[in-house]
Order: sequence, then C-alpha cells, then structure tokens
Amino acid sequence: MFTNVRFWIGAAITAVFLGLLVLRFDFDEMRESLASANYVYLIPAVGVYYVSLYLRSFRWSYVLRPFASTRTNRLFPVVMVGYTANNVLPMRIGELVRSYYLSTREPVRGSTALATILIERVFDGLTLLFFLAISTLFLPVSGLTERISENVDLPFGIEPSGALVGAVVITPFIGVLTMMVMAALYPAAFIRWAGRFTTLAPEKYRASALGLVVRFIGGFEGLQRPSRVVSVFLLSAPIWLAEATMYYIVALGFNLQAEFDTVALMVIAMLVVTSVSNLATSIPSSQGSVGPFEFFAALSLAFLGVSTGLAFAYAVILHLALLLPVIATGFLHLALRNVRLSDLTRRRLADAPEE
Repeated sequence: MFTNVRFWIGAAITAVFLGLLVLRFDFDEMRESLASANYVYLIPAVGVYYVSLYLRSFRWSYVLRPFASTRTNRLFPVVMVGYTANNVLPMRIGELVRSYYLSTREPVRGSTALATILIERVFDGLTLLFFLAISTLFLPVSGLTERISENVDLPFGIEPSGALVGAVVITPFIGVLTMMVMAALYPAAFIRWAGRFTTLAPEKYRASALGLVVRFIGGFEGLQRPSRVVSVFLLSAPIWLAEATMYYIVALGFNLQAEFDTVALMVIAMLVVTSVSNLATSIPSSQGSVGPFEFFAALSLAFLGVSTGLAFAYAVILHLALLLPVIATGFLHLALRNVRLSDLTRRRLADAPEE
C-alpha cells in the first residue's frame, strides 16, 4: 500500500484539505464542540444511513433489471463491500471492486455492472443538484462561494461567481447523462467510434478491448426508454432524503438547531450540506474523500451562519459516522465469506480486459 502512487495521491489530497481546515477554522471551539456533543444521536443516525444504503441496493436492482433478475438482499452486501473499498482506497477504486464482486455473485459481466454504477453516480449528482436548486427557494445558495471566500478567507483569492460554479458543477453530470442516453439509443455508432480507438492498442489486445467496450455500452441499455430514466431519478430521491435525515440527526447531537430560527430552515440547511459535501467529493480523490468532505461540509455550514469551530466538529463526526460502520460491515461480510479485499482489487484490475 505504501508503495502505491494512488495511495500517496489520496493522502496528499487529504492532508491539503485538512490543513486548510485546521489553519482557517477555530480549532479551540472545535474541541469544545466535540466535548459537549451528545453522541447518543449517532445510533439512530447510523441506522438511517443503513436504510439509505438498502434503498441504494434496491435502485441498483432496478438498473440491473435488463441484464439479470437480482434481489436487493443479495446486492446489499455487494454495495457495502464497494463502499468499504471506496472508504479505504483512493480514486474510487471501490466502484471497480463492486462491479467485479457483483460479477462473482450474479450473472452480470463486470464491465456491464460498471456501466450501471456510472448510471447511479450520474443520477446521484442530478438528484443532489435538484435538492440544491429547491434549497435556493429558501436560502441564498447562489452566493455560497462569495460568502465563503469573505467569511473563511479562502486561499489564492478564490472568488468565483455563483453562475460559474453552477456551470462547472452541472455541466459534467448533464453531459455524461446525455452521452449515456445517446449510447443506449445508438450503440452501433458508439461501438464504431470506439473501434477506431482500439486500433491504437497492441494487436493481441484489440479484440478483448473492443469486447469490453461493447459490454460497457450495453450497460446503458435501460436508458433507451424515457420512463426508465424518470424511474431511476425518482428512486434516487429517497436515497438522498434518507442520508439527509442522517445529517439532521447528527446535527441534533451538536445542538445545531439553536443556530437556525425554525426547524424548516434547519431541514433546508441539511439538504444544502448533503448536496454540497457530496457533489464536491464526487470527483475521485482521497480515501473515503477524507479532507474534501470535511472541508466542504464545514464551509456550507459556515455560509449558513454556523460558527466555524462547531461546523468543523460536526463535519468530522458526521464523516466518521458515514465511514466507520460501513467499513466494519464490509470487512465483516468479506471475513464471513473468506474473501480478502486485496484479492478483489487485484483480480478486478487483472481480469478487466477479459470481461
């Protein structure tokens, strides 16, 4: 692990963001907030988070339906293992692990499974953007970057406009969704286009590489019908509402309700924190997005008027509640099945050209 370049890239990203937090947030207030928090709230919060993961497994069974009839109960441990890998490995390698592990348990090719996971990620982003848009009706989210830059003293004079940030965040999700739908509608054209690039590979790998591309594009088959696109979006909403509920419960343990005038405003605030922290960490980075998650979650709360020390403390405990139970569950499942995570990682990378 310590000789792996990806590990050190992830560790560097974590160090940079945690360093920014420590240098620019009230560290003394953070320690006081951690000492006075009521950690009993973590018990129901983690329970709600498991509900969101189960709903995620249900959605995945729907996305996989054109390729195999799978049960949610069988997909749930696969999701847990994938999240475990994401939490301990950098660059979202857990998505590769999840696709490979599914192929060992269900009659689904790993490349096809990976395409369905990409579909999930795009709809996650679109759902979070929708929540953020709804929040703008109640909170001045459009001024988020400017307010953060003023109140928290971002480095390098960063003061991007709300419109620019919105364009940068929205464009990739819309662009990728458009490409997936087009690939589902016109697979032959995409395969011909991909075939031109496979000619750049060594001759002995060209056939297997093209076969991999064909199966990957086939994973978008379910997006041919608009009704399925709408259904995946509708199935994504309860997943993130459940996770936002977890954020709310943890916030009660830090008495964050005292920072807002009404319960409704606190609910909207949790939707903002959920959306911003997860959108900001959707790009592959550090192990479990440690560093970027805390940074953007704390900044979101600081923008909404929460003191920086309290916001930092809340973000740290919230992220631990998201990471540690899943890691424990994932490794427990692997131990019961006598499977090592390192084996799944190596096999997925080694077998990819043949799938």
